[in-house]
Amino acid sequence: MSRFVFGSEELAPLLRQQGWRFTTGYLHIHLKGLDPSEGAEPWVLTYYHGRLLFSADQPLNTQILLKRLSRFIPRLNLEWPQRAISVVQERLVKDHSLPELLEAITQLGLLKPGELEDALWLNLLTDFDRYLFERAGTCYFEVQEQVAQEAPIGGFELEPLLQEAARRHDRWADLKVAIPTLLAVPVVNWERVNRYRITDEQRQKLHTLTKDGQSLEAIAKKLCRDRLEVANLFASWAKKGLVSLQTPQELLQTKRHNPITILAVDDSVVMQEILRQYLPNYQVITTGNPAEVLPLLFQHRPHLLLMDIAMPGIDGLELCRIVRSLEEFKSLPILMVTARDGLLARIRGKWSGATAYLTKPFNESQLNAEVKRLLAQQPPAHRQNPLSVQGGRTGHPALFQGSPRSLEDQAKA
Repeated sequence: MSRFVFGSEELAPLLRQQGWRFTTGYLHIHLKGLDPSEGAEPWVLTYYHGRLLFSADQPLNTQILLKRLSRFIPRLNLEWPQRAISVVQERLVKDHSLPELLEAITQLGLLKPGELEDALWLNLLTDFDRYLFERAGTCYFEVQEQVAQEAPIGGFELEPLLQEAARRHDRWADLKVAIPTLLAVPVVNWERVNRYRITDEQRQKLHTLTKDGQSLEAIAKKLCRDRLEVANLFASWAKKGLVSLQTPQELLQTKRHNPITILAVDDSVVMQEILRQYLPNYQVITTGNPAEVLPLLFQHRPHLLLMDIAMPGIDGLELCRIVRSLEEFKSLPILMVTARDGLLARIRGKWSGATAYLTKPFNESQLNAEVKRLLAQQPPAHRQNPLSVQGGRTGHPALFQGSPRSLEDQAKA
């Protein structure tokens, strides 16, 4: 059994030069860690009659194949398809018969024409992104004729895979400035988003993708999307200043030093600017669109909500009632700022769930005194950092409908 040693950037040439040796079986690759203190990392390429079939950290088997397919086919992550697959597996005469299993779940409509091939192609390229060009190590080939019986498809020619992997490698290099690591967490600059011309649908998708504070890697997995596709999308948003990408350590520092956050809602742009100038010691996030209030609340977890009553679409009192109905914001101080005065207006404000009421016109000292009073009533944990308050999460709308190009379409926003 021949064993090969390769340096960084030498694995692709080795696969080309020695490919005639790799027939049907497993190419076991042991990759050296990028840090000398790290141990070797296993990588196994499954070959079928000289064609590449599968990539994982172990040889091809039923469970690892289903796991990798679910990474790129969202339908397989749902509960009922998983239960259906389990029932099919229990009824199969051969527990490890991949062709029989795949035929059965295809008949159930869980796999559609072309999805298996597309997922296995992308599975190979995803691992090539990680390992092919920058890792050194050793490898040897194990002939295993059983693969011929279990192969779900005929496999892929090596050269087109390597050419596509090289193209992706160049694209990753281009993205390096904007996307230094997929472990980075996107943080939305909502003030810039509010000034930028994007549709409500695009704004909602931006909120939904980022509101859980997950890394780009985790977002790609959740969406069952190509990592490169997700990186392209967020790079385009980062270049426009709509998001910043922060490492976990940067996020920790940001949370430690974050000022107290106030979300101010007023349909007057002039009043929004006045509020920012009157409250220089706070991080003031402003919007004039009531439809943006809930996304901004979940994104920023402000310490205080400052809201006008008279607004287009939905008035502040109704919006206040909606905010109060959410478990996460039942104790959030809400200061109603309005030109409406009188006992009846104040009673309606209290009934809607407002904490306090400030009548226009007011001066800087009056506003700061009221804000300071309301913030002092919050528990210390709530005053320290709005991002540390983790309430429940709302459900995810359908993020990307239609063709696989829909993520690229978002980048054109």
